[in-house]
Amino acid sequence: MNKKLTLIVAILAISVLLFVFISTPIANININAATTGHTDTTITRTLSPMLPSPGSTFEVTLNITGLRIGGIVETIPDGFTFVSTTHPLNQTHVSGQKVVFVVLNETSIRYEVRAPSRGSGTFSGTWYDAMSEKEGDIESTHVSLRMAEASPTPAPTSAPAPPVPGFEAVYALAGLLMVAVAVLHRSVRR
Repeated sequence: MNKKLTLIVAILAISVLLFVFISTPIANININAATTGHTDTTITRTLSPMLPSPGSTFEVTLNITGLRIGGIVETIPDGFTFVSTTHPLNQTHVSGQKVVFVVLNETSIRYEVRAPSRGSGTFSGTWYDAMSEKEGDIESTHVSLRMAEASPTPAPTSAPAPPVPGFEAVYALAGLLMVAVAVLHRSVRR
């Protein structure tokens, strides 16, 4: 069998398995929390520094507990700009102010954001656990910029954009499929 045909068959097989896994209610899957080590999902966000300077780049860290396979969607405040991440690029997708991270046993994700010249905002986020089919919100984090000495009144803050229903699960699953295809592609090439 040639390599292209093998790759196509493998992708189809993974797609079918993902579909069966996702469409099967978790109660019908014989997975026990004691044997899988599954704990409650907790994700916290920290900013470094807490008061970034206007126009500076600062780090955002997501600390992850209990999320083995799934996705995180971060919403960056208006005026702030996503710069980069240490997370694998094939597991990261940026769309406007939203950044989607596919999580595969990570305990933390770091990314960098550039602050605007003035103002403040609120980081928000959601997570989706593909194993337990649960989802939740990440506690919002407000960020204010360090004030300059001769600063006039601060700019008004804007409310974070409302979450897009289903956005997290679709991108998490699409990311998982991309990771599977990349792994298969590498193994076929060897």
